[in-house]
Amino acid sequence: MKKIASILLAGSLLAGGVLAAGSTGDPLVTLSYLNGSYSSSLLSQAQTRIDDETQDVYQQVLQESGLAGGLSDARYKQGDALTLSTGSGCLLLAGQATVSYASGAVVDVTSGTVLPSGSSLELRHRYLAAENTTAVLSVTSATAVLSTEGRAALAPSAATDYNALADALSAMGLFAGTGTAYGSGYDLEKTTTRVEGLVMFLRLMGEESAAQSYTGACPFSDVPAWAQRYVAYAYQKGYTAGVGPDAAGNPAFGPARSMGAAEYVTFLLRALGYQDGGSAPDFTWQTALTFAQEQGVLTAGECSLFQSGQPFLRAHVAYLSYFALDAAPKGGSGTLLESLVAAGAMDGVTSAAIRANVSVSRIV
Repeated sequence: MKKIASILLAGSLLAGGVLAAGSTGDPLVTLSYLNGSYSSSLLSQAQTRIDDETQDVYQQVLQESGLAGGLSDARYKQGDALTLSTGSGCLLLAGQATVSYASGAVVDVTSGTVLPSGSSLELRHRYLAAENTTAVLSVTSATAVLSTEGRAALAPSAATDYNALADALSAMGLFAGTGTAYGSGYDLEKTTTRVEGLVMFLRLMGEESAAQSYTGACPFSDVPAWAQRYVAYAYQKGYTAGVGPDAAGNPAFGPARSMGAAEYVTFLLRALGYQDGGSAPDFTWQTALTFAQEQGVLTAGECSLFQSGQPFLRAHVAYLSYFALDAAPKGGSGTLLESLVAAGAMDGVTSAAIRANVSVSRIV
């Protein structure tokens, strides 16, 4: 369709006097030039003009519908459904979602095509509900970030709200973003790295301030500047070790390597006082998930979920970290949260107020 439109516009440019014809004996341009460089250049100009016209039409629809004003991003969970009416638009920034509609059309403004009902949205493609169209966007990943403009009615699902848990942890000072400019910067859709898991562990230990003020040298060559104090502190405390030498023979930590659920639960168990080393370890990282279930740190449903082999996401880190606050330390009473408050690492009143507004149920 776009190619046909380009050819038609090219023809109109020719007819409109872009090219002045010469005589057969003295042509102004050669046939090879027409068929080669000029034709290619003309089609390129035509396509640019078509793209500009498409964007102009898109903006005109928004203005006429009173829907202009720019995109506004928000976080959603699996099963959430957003209904868009004529003239409304959306942009998928993270996660996965599909679109469905009974009649009309949803236009992929980025590619200049119509998106068939039942299709998955492409990341960073801008979509527009055309005339007489009611489109439903359904989130199919654990979390997603969508920007919308215009009218979008939300029908929330009952799925686990990892976003709410990340919000609560962030408000308590236990979870930070990665600097991404959308979705609160949480990047819950990304897999967890070793260095991210380590930082969360230090926060749950109540030792982030100590790590930030640590001045010892970092023994690893591959740790980014922002994380060197965290890693150096954790190494000095015996909380973590490297992954062996890099290609140049230097000690490496592997900060960007993906971390699995068992590795992160190992950190959580250590924060609760359990040992996975020494002469009489309580568990090993291979048994971390089942041991955590036996100790009541994980439910049966959580253990099954994290044994399934699915990617371990930052969303899962938020989930496990939030509910670990309710777990009892080894051989003690109370909870991890209470021990953090007692140590002065967190404010009990503030934390209680934040958690009172969270209604997320555990996976049982």
